[in-house]
Amino acid sequence: MSKKILENIEWFHDDEAVARGELGLFHSYMSSLATVINYREGTVDPTALMGASGFAFRIIINETLCPSAFSVFDWENILPEAVKQAGFKCRHISRLWHEADVEEVRRQEAHEAIVKGIGKNTPVIAWDIDSTEWGIIIGFDDDEKLYHCLNFMGQKITLPYDKLGKNGIDILSIIILGNKNNRDPRKICHNAISVAVDHAEQKEWMDRPKYQDGLPAFDLWSSIFEKWALIEKAGKGGNISEDIPFFARLYAGQYYSARCYACDYLKSIANGNSYLLEASAHYKKVSDNLKPLWEHFVRQKPVSAGELKIFAELIKRAKYEEEKSLASLEKYLVCLPG
Repeated sequence: MSKKILENIEWFHDDEAVARGELGLFHSYMSSLATVINYREGTVDPTALMGASGFAFRIIINETLCPSAFSVFDWENILPEAVKQAGFKCRHISRLWHEADVEEVRRQEAHEAIVKGIGKNTPVIAWDIDSTEWGIIIGFDDDEKLYHCLNFMGQKITLPYDKLGKNGIDILSIIILGNKNNRDPRKICHNAISVAVDHAEQKEWMDRPKYQDGLPAFDLWSSIFEKWALIEKAGKGGNISEDIPFFARLYAGQYYSARCYACDYLKSIANGNSYLLEASAHYKKVSDNLKPLWEHFVRQKPVSAGELKIFAELIKRAKYEEEKSLASLEKYLVCLPG
């Protein structure tokens, strides 16, 4: 029997982004990845992380504002690719809900990989250690049969061994950071911009029509606020679920934060390129249009029909600016040599 708990791990917060008036990292997977890299390497660039991974450019909206939208994508490709785009090799072990026949085998495989990773002083990113979000495993205890973890709020928690992959959502998914992969920085930037364009055109897998991604996501998002406004105007706001304003806050924070990073990332890699600078400027306008939604819903104040109509219009303006951004990115890709 053995145990090991990594010490002095703090959840990563992008203080520089906050100092700029932005939110910092909001997506629990990207925040987990930043925490692991920062702990192991001693430093991490969250702007490069969000941009290179493509998470700065993605948007997924559910027809009822369900937070499941933040995890409805192709995990097998997108999760490890985010690590590779950050410059590292990785191992991804997963088991989906329909793979009950390999549940115990995969859990044991994951446990052995977790123990090995912790032994190399590398925290392990894991799905659903708490509140159906990503967090990190920082230790294990064979006597107690518990994993020691940090959840997406940076709180220390424990997870029983037999709950790994079955803590509410019947999916196992862990990511273990490997050595640096020496991926060419030019390839990283090209991949990131290609993801931005492909995602906007709905070329990534998505569970449609309940969910919409890319540019059509803005249409679904604005329509939700328009319908909500009609309900409020009819005096039937009491029929709105109490969860909806909270979900509206999560959506606003998720995509306002992401577009801040899109703007900052493109500016950081532009090196004078007019197309990238144009795209960055338009993403700034996208984030500016989404910021009022965050500022309202984070205060947990009641919302009127008039305010909801304004929010719907702001989302439409955000889509317009997003289209402008993507047009510039498409021109950039066309002009690349080779």
